[in-house]
Amino acid sequence: MVADDGEQPVPLVAVEVQMATLYLLEQYSVVQVEGDALRVEPPREKGSGRRAPAAMVRVPLTAIEQVLVFGEVTLTTPALHALFERRIPVHYLSVYGRSYGTALADPGKNSLLRLAQVQLWLDGPRRFAVARQCVLGKLVNMRAMVLRTARSREERTAQVLQAAAEELAVAIRGVKGLMAPVAVDPADRMHGLGPLLGWEGRGSAAYYAAFGQMLKDEWGFTGRLKRPPPDPVNALLSLGYVVLTKQVASLIAAVGLDVGIGVLHQPGYGKPTLALDLVEPFRPLIVDSVVLTMLNTRQVQATDFRHEFGGVWLADGARKLFLQQLEARLQEQVRHPVLEQGLSYRRCIEVQVRLLAKVAQGEIEMYVPFTVR
Repeated sequence: MVADDGEQPVPLVAVEVQMATLYLLEQYSVVQVEGDALRVEPPREKGSGRRAPAAMVRVPLTAIEQVLVFGEVTLTTPALHALFERRIPVHYLSVYGRSYGTALADPGKNSLLRLAQVQLWLDGPRRFAVARQCVLGKLVNMRAMVLRTARSREERTAQVLQAAAEELAVAIRGVKGLMAPVAVDPADRMHGLGPLLGWEGRGSAAYYAAFGQMLKDEWGFTGRLKRPPPDPVNALLSLGYVVLTKQVASLIAAVGLDVGIGVLHQPGYGKPTLALDLVEPFRPLIVDSVVLTMLNTRQVQATDFRHEFGGVWLADGARKLFLQQLEARLQEQVRHPVLEQGLSYRRCIEVQVRLLAKVAQGEIEMYVPFTVR
C-alpha cells in the first residue's frame, strides 16, 4: 500500500494485504499510533498550521510487513515502538530512494540459527556451493528475460538478444563447471570466489549490454550505471533494486538470520550482504520486468524524470506509480521450482530465505536457487 496523499491507502493486492509494504512518500507528514493502527497525517497547511482531517490515512498494523520511509517523514516514538513490538522493520531512504539505514527490533531468539549461519560462512566449500547457486540463479533468470523479449522483437533486434542469451549460456556453463577450492589463501580478499565472480561479471555485462535492445524507445541507456543514475532507465533500476533489497532484508530478519552475513558478497560495516546475495535471482524477474513494462507501454514519459544533482531521478507522481507496479509484481503468482506450487513472488523470496536457513543448519544439503524457464 502507498500512503502519500489524502486518499485512502491503496491495497495493491487484497488477498495478501496482510503482507503489504507501507510506503511513506508525502514529505513532512507525521505517523502516529491510533489503537491498533498507524495514522498518517499530512503536512500542516501553510498559514493555519493545521492538518486537514480528510487527508489523514489510517493503516492497520496487521496489514503491514515493512515500512519504507522516503525523505522527510516523521515516525513518532510510540509509532516505532508499535512497529518493533510486531517485529516490523522500518527502512529509511532519501526522497530519491537512496538507502540511509534500517531500524529493527531486537534480534530474534534463535541464536542457534545465527551460529549455524556463521559456521556456513566459515566453511569454505559449503559457502562456495551456496554462492555458486546464487550466481547461477541470477544468470539463468537474466537469460530467461532476454529470450522472452527476443520472441517479440523484429529480426535484427532478436539477433542481438539471442547473442546475449548465448553469452549468458556460456557464463552459466562456466559457473556449473566451477569446483570449490580445496584451500583458500588467507591473503585472498575474494575468499576463493574470484572465478565465480568473474563469470557473474561476464554474464551481467552481456545482459546489460543488450538491455537497451529490450526497450522499444530510445532512453539513452548504454549500460548499468549508478551513483548517480545518468538516465531514466538506470534511475528506475536503481530505485527498484533498493526497494527489492529492503524487502529481502525484511524477510531475512523475520526468519531470524543475520542480514550482514552472506555467502557471495564480501562483508562490510553496515552492508546487508545476505540480502544482496539472495536478491540476485529476483532482480531480473521483478524489477527489470516492471521497468521494461512501464517504459515499453509508456506508463512513464521523459517528463516524469528530473535532472538534478548530476543525475536523473523519478518525479513524485511517477514514483508512486512505479512503487505500486513493483508491489503488484511482488504479489503475482508463480510456480516455485522446489515446492512445485503457485506462490506470490514475495512468498517465493521468503521460501528462499528459509531454504538457506535449512542449509545452514544442515537440514538439507543443497541450496536450490529460484529460477524460471
